Amino acid sequence: MARRSRTLSRYLGYAGFAIETYLLRRERLYLFILVINDRCNLDCFYCSSKNTGQYDLDYTAVRSALSLAYDRGHRALVITGGEPMIWRSEKVRIHNVVSYAREVGFRDIAVFTNGTRPLDIAGVTFIVTMDGTRDVHNAIRSNTYDMILANVKLARAKVIASITLSNANAENMEAAIEELASTHLFEGITFNLLTHNPEIVSRHGFIGEERKRILDRIWGLKKRGCPIVLSRAAYRAMKNNNWKRPVRQIELFAGGRMFTCCRDVDNPAVCENCGYSSCVEISQVLRGKPSAVHELLRTT
Repeated sequence: MARRSRTLSRYLGYAGFAIETYLLRRERLYLFILVINDRCNLDCFYCSSKNTGQYDLDYTAVRSALSLAYDRGHRALVITGGEPMIWRSEKVRIHNVVSYAREVGFRDIAVFTNGTRPLDIAGVTFIVTMDGTRDVHNAIRSNTYDMILANVKLARAKVIASITLSNANAENMEAAIEELASTHLFEGITFNLLTHNPEIVSRHGFIGEERKRILDRIWGLKKRGCPIVLSRAAYRAMKNNNWKRPVRQIELFAGGRMFTCCRDVDNPAVCENCGYSSCVEISQVLRGKPSAVHELLRTT
């Protein structure tokens, strides 16, 4: 009954958002991203924000940020880090944060995690990073592949896999996605193209025609039936790199500052080569693209 009530509330929220966005043409806030910490138990080469000590929040700051975000109009929440599942504030854990977010009124709550801690929060969506087949993932992410799958098997909530694509795993991408799909543990597979400053992207990521080719490969897997979270509209927008950004309906709170869309909003060199597929997907939903709206409803 509780799950049915949450589902009804979610769809009523989508309906209200659609009316304001498409009929009344208002840029209503919707998705709030809370960077709750930057502490992490892994050391992935492409991450520049881990263990800097800049973003760790105490519970008072977390409660304030969530309440203010809801009052501003946000109804969907993503909690990220660092590694949010290791966050602590005295005796308070991430589980308490999720409970408070529900009390405030957030309908859709996702936790972006490396999956190395038990996924034991009911009623959320866990987005778990899986960066390749077992061997490739283990080389990038500290031999955690089997540990993560064990935690996913016992998860108390929906789990989506997320791949950060770089030169370290691009050659292995098709095998990785097929391997993850064959486990039948994930309700979808999403991806990001490595997004960083231009020097890092030129060494480890994709630009120009190379970027288009890897997007074509991803779309080819989608057409073959792999459970990739990507609409036709978002694929085309990413490939043409012509989607509107920043996405003003997204806000991210980190280090005491509220950012529109993401922390790189003030850095055009990063923004213009953005590879965050979820941001592109949301931008296409806001344009009313049918395939993007269908993808949203299918995966939430």
